[in-house]
Parts: sequence; structure tokens; C-alpha cells
Amino acid sequence: MSNVTENTALIEFYQERMKIDWDIFFSNSEKSLPNYWEYWEKFSNSWRVPIQFIQPIGLDSPRHFESLEPLLSKLDSSPEVIVPPTDWLHISWIHIGFLMATDIMWSQVETFYVNASPRLRRIPPFSIKLSGVSIDDKGVVYVGVDDSGFYRDARKQARNGVPKVYEVLRDSNEFVDGKDVFTPKLAIGHLSGEGNRQNLLSLLEDWRTVEFTTIDLTHLQMARIPIMPHDHYAALDVVAQIEMRGENYREGYHN
Repeated sequence: MSNVTENTALIEFYQERMKIDWDIFFSNSEKSLPNYWEYWEKFSNSWRVPIQFIQPIGLDSPRHFESLEPLLSKLDSSPEVIVPPTDWLHISWIHIGFLMATDIMWSQVETFYVNASPRLRRIPPFSIKLSGVSIDDKGVVYVGVDDSGFYRDARKQARNGVPKVYEVLRDSNEFVDGKDVFTPKLAIGHLSGEGNRQNLLSLLEDWRTVEFTTIDLTHLQMARIPIMPHDHYAALDVVAQIEMRGENYREGYHN
């Protein structure tokens, strides 16, 4: 199978996932909307801080959000959606876990990126295309990301280098029959629990297939995401930046 055929199939898979999310959300007959942060409080074991591999594109490439600004402005003025500041917007491509005694200790975090870095450096710099909008059942409004499959490759490299990542991904619902079906997304808003589904549909439906921008990437990053009950969008704490150098890179860890 050619690379073009594989990438076409991948794009179709991503688009179908977005459509499924959309249909599930807007076919729901409940009048009340979910409050995303109520979900997060439970998922995070009462606001424990997550460690994730991320792409902080709002921090690194803020100019690329000019094409998204009209949509973000509409969402921000609605009662239904809480829009993060641009420098918080990021793609989470591996959720490793939470800083807590039963999951991740801070002393372990350095070993994660030390062990992952030599493998992740073998990934070549790549571009992502942002297009289309959908919403999931937890209350996340997101933009689609076409990455040509590079994040799945990065996840493979990370899980081969870091036992904790291997365990997390193996047990996640993003692995089906041993195959990674991860779909990258850029969260641009979280539902507040207020307003109604029809208003939200009116806000989003014209943006479902819009092509926004293309962003060239040179680094992969790991961060502490300090989400707190009084401040959901505190500044991202990037703890490692890993330069992508391509297949010719075969050296060990470089600080």
C-alpha cells in the first residue's frame, strides 16, 4: 500500500471519528449539557496534576491561531463554552498519568523523557493540518488534526522506551486488538454545563469542514499540566523538549 493511500485511509478514519463524536453528542436528548470540569475532577482523582506528552502549539505557534480567532471569539461569547487562553491550547498525544503516590512520583518524570528521547529523536520533523470541528460526550470542543500518522509513530517509540507508557497505552481504549487507533485532537473549548444543545449546534455547524491552518513542527514535548479547581488554565509547565531529527539519528541521550 502506498503512503498516499495509507494517509488517505488515515484521514478518512479521523474524519469518521469526528463525525461519530458529533452524532453522539447532538443526538443526545438530554436538555442539560455536560460540565467538562465535573468530569475532570473525577477523572483526575480530585484535581491531581497530569503528566503528558503534548504539542503546545498555542505557546509555540500563536500566529497560526489567527484563522481560528473568529470561531474562538464566537465560542467565548457563548454561555455554553469556556475557551482557554491561546498559550494553553495544546494537543495531548500521551496521557502518562497523575502526580500521586499510587501513580507517578515527581522523581520518575525525568526518567520518562530520558528513556523516550533517543527514540523520539528518530522521528522526522513533520507538519500538522488543523481542520474541522467536533465535540465529544465529555464536553470537549475540538479541532481535527491531520498528522499523517506521526503521533502514532511517536507513541510507539515512547512506549518502546518507557515501561510506564507501555502499560498506560496497552490498557487504554485507544488500543484495539493490539493496534493503536489514537486520533489527535486540539481542544479549543470546554462545556460549562450552561446553555443548550441547539445553541451549541448553531455555533459549530458552519465550522465542521473548515480548513484552518498548517503548522510545521520541530520538537516533541512533555509537560506538567497544572489544572486546578480555581484555575483550569494555569500556564503549561514544559519539562522536556525533544528535537525531531529523523531516521538518521542513532545516538544516545543528549541533554
